[in-house]
Amino acid sequence: MGNYRESGEVLFMKNGMKKTAAVVMAAMLMGTGAVVPAAEDMGIFSQTAIVAEAASVGKVTGLKSKTLSNSEIQLKWSKVKGASGYTVYMRKNGKYNKLGDCKGTSYTVKKLPNATRENFKVRAYKTVKGKKVYGEYSANWNTATNPQTCKGLKVSKVGTDSVKLSWTKIGCTNYRIYQNIKGKWKEIGKTTGTSYTVKKLAPATKYQFKIRACKQDDKKTNNNHYGKYSGVVTATTKKSDKITQADIDAMKAELTAYSREKATYIKEHYTEFWKYGIDYNTLEEYFSMLENKLTPENGSYSDVYTIPFDDKNIDEITKIFKEQIEYEYKQDSNVYYVVYVETCPNGHRINPKPCWAIYFLY
Repeated sequence: MGNYRESGEVLFMKNGMKKTAAVVMAAMLMGTGAVVPAAEDMGIFSQTAIVAEAASVGKVTGLKSKTLSNSEIQLKWSKVKGASGYTVYMRKNGKYNKLGDCKGTSYTVKKLPNATRENFKVRAYKTVKGKKVYGEYSANWNTATNPQTCKGLKVSKVGTDSVKLSWTKIGCTNYRIYQNIKGKWKEIGKTTGTSYTVKKLAPATKYQFKIRACKQDDKKTNNNHYGKYSGVVTATTKKSDKITQADIDAMKAELTAYSREKATYIKEHYTEFWKYGIDYNTLEEYFSMLENKLTPENGSYSDVYTIPFDDKNIDEITKIFKEQIEYEYKQDSNVYYVVYVETCPNGHRINPKPCWAIYFLY
């Protein structure tokens, strides 16, 4: 009887030591984040073996992603040595829920809503005696799906130096606006609304625009996901209702050509001008010489007219000046009238407002 007790005590002590070792290993493993199967599911010797295996499952690192479309995201990560497979999780309502298992180091999440921000984690596992033993979770990875293609883009308003665009609202962080500049599309602005006014455009000019939606991963990063471009819209700005420098230059050129046409006496007697020491090869050279040489300081003029900067209807003004040129030639036909324009930003002696001063020199 005494030997039996001794034998039993020894057996009890051996089992106690193994159980103690298993508990210690389990406690150590829990500190690493590994998941250990419950003790009631297996014998104490099996539990000890699984605890040892779990301790060797590495943590997933290098988790990254590629957004494939407005409903699919592909996750990729670094291989964990000795892992049997990987489990992918996505956060929902504050918890990470399992999406699925895979053997390789990539997983495509499908059927996601467009323009949504998602968070993922991955962890590796080993299969030991039919049970999955997990390593630690990877770090969280945040990304988003692409927005839809923008629709309904239209030109809602056109001014002399601006074009207002508008479109249909879709889910996204913001909208990016693009303009075709010298054959290349350039991003010119962004907005969170469904309209945008392009400013500082030239009057009476054709422009092309398109847009696309953007979704950012989160507010702290600049990692953007874009929808496809919208269709292209074309807009032509209105002709300016104010006289510009370009209008004045065009008017001067038109009046100069008109003055040359009316200078009948000059054209008929040009060949006689050599008597007066004027030696030019062509009549065109003679006209150009006078136009480049004469100024209000060194020439004579019949009168001076002014056009305020904020005046309107350059066509009507040009018509009036043509009539004035015709009148001048009737008064004195043997001279050539040169149209001279002087910019007066601080006003002129006959007009205190900022204006252009127009002279008919001879």
